[in-house]
Amino acid sequence: MSAVVQCIHYTGKKSQPLRNVPFIYPSIVWVQTGVKQLQWQNDWINIDHSNWLLTSGHSQHTFINQPSQQTFSSIQLCFLTRPTTELINRSRQHANQHEQPDYLFDKAGEYLFMNVVNMPQSLPRNVQQCMVNGLFEYLAHVGKLHQLFSNQDLSWRDKLVALFQQQPGDNHSIESTCQHFGLSKSTLIRRLREESTQFRDVLAELRMGYALTLLQQQYYTQLDLAQLCGYQSETRFAQRFKKQFGLSLKEYQHTIV
Repeated sequence: MSAVVQCIHYTGKKSQPLRNVPFIYPSIVWVQTGVKQLQWQNDWINIDHSNWLLTSGHSQHTFINQPSQQTFSSIQLCFLTRPTTELINRSRQHANQHEQPDYLFDKAGEYLFMNVVNMPQSLPRNVQQCMVNGLFEYLAHVGKLHQLFSNQDLSWRDKLVALFQQQPGDNHSIESTCQHFGLSKSTLIRRLREESTQFRDVLAELRMGYALTLLQQQYYTQLDLAQLCGYQSETRFAQRFKKQFGLSLKEYQHTIV
């Protein structure tokens, strides 16, 4: 049974300065303990237990996770489903002129967020969708839903992510992907270029995000992690990790609870 959301828990026992962290899906991040210091334009914004970080899909953020009382922890609620165009337009009508990525939520928001986080994945998809729709309605009412979702149709980048996300470590070639969608290679390259991206960038972004998720679950050797993320060379994987996040794999592992 396919899920409509994904919940990822992140922890740290030391400061985690991370750059260019990919957010593959539209997400709400709620810090439970500690502070996420988010770089925003030419300033820094503190995301803590009182406010959410709202981020659209296919975005990257630079931030520092700062522990409080020896621990940083957060919940990232990723949306694998979309609201209606009508809801997105209603959100725009309720929006403030100056939009920030943080939102000071209230008790109603907290209740709806936790309902979605705690709902059993065994629920039928239509029931899950109804629960998520309640949160979408709330976000539209407070003028924040459109910060997560545009009212455009599903992009080709989204379609690639949906194809790759079940098995990020598989050998996803552009040729096999074109065969899956019934497209020529030149057509797929052109459509991705129109969205200002490339095939290898979408795949690398997904795999790097997957690496962070895996590291939060248990300890992996560099070789094991590289193979799980689809890299044949652990050296190449380590170089990509360092270039992406600004921390080496071992440096990041030392910060995790």
